[in-house]
Amino acid sequence: MTKRLIPLVVAIAGLGIAACGSDGPGPSSASSDSTLPTVPADGQGDGYTHPTGADEVVVSYAELGGFTTREYAFQQPPSLLISGDGRLFSPGAQIEIYPGPLLPAVQVRTITEAGIQEILAAADEAGLLADVDYTAETNIADASTATVMVSADGETWVHEAYALGFAGPDGVEPTSERQALLRFVTQLTDLEALVGSENLGEATLFEPTEYEIEAIAVDDLSAYGTDGIEPTVEEWPADVSVRLVDAAECTIVQASEVGELLASANQLTFFTDAGVTYQLLARPALPGQTCR
Repeated sequence: MTKRLIPLVVAIAGLGIAACGSDGPGPSSASSDSTLPTVPADGQGDGYTHPTGADEVVVSYAELGGFTTREYAFQQPPSLLISGDGRLFSPGAQIEIYPGPLLPAVQVRTITEAGIQEILAAADEAGLLADVDYTAETNIADASTATVMVSADGETWVHEAYALGFAGPDGVEPTSERQALLRFVTQLTDLEALVGSENLGEATLFEPTEYEIEAIAVDDLSAYGTDGIEPTVEEWPADVSVRLVDAAECTIVQASEVGELLASANQLTFFTDAGVTYQLLARPALPGQTCR
């Protein structure tokens, strides 16, 4: 299934790996980074045109849905997201401990205009600069949906393929369209081979200026914790502009207000606000992704 969105300034997010507990540059701070590649104001010269804003998305890829928990679905960053100003976000290293950090790890690196053009050319070759039907019979239950967004030449396409990479019933081969999409997302897993290492900067931890949070009221903490590890409870600071009662759905909070608090929290850290205890889900706000 393909959704076609016009105009191209619409962008969804996908990826990123956030530094455990770091706050990071949002759209306003990105332009001040001298390491960023230069992107022509009109979206480049002779190649594919694309968004150039710091909060716009050129390409993103994420696996959404499937058999997973609410917490994982909220906090999992996209596998890849390229913003218009030449930043490339992807998941960072995960700490194999329990409880792990509250914040997912997201890394960011720069990508040159030449690198962006290579990715858009690969998307074009895969037929992604057009509407495509990925419908296919499947007997796979609870699989994820591969979601790829591409903005180029004044339009935006969102491609969604359930259970991508799995054969159909009785070993039926995937359609050519699904095979092309699978080849493209596979290319995205080896960017150095696709665009060349000279077009990629060094990966660093992403420090957002905003976080997205969701607060879930909890009546009984005894259901949480395992192996003798008990939950901890902290007071939500009174000077934070967002109250947890108002964050039942995805809400933006400034990193300047809660960055250190979230960085020090783990998966068994709960917060009280106005006498109510909450489980908090949190993730760095990525370009074009605000409370997707």
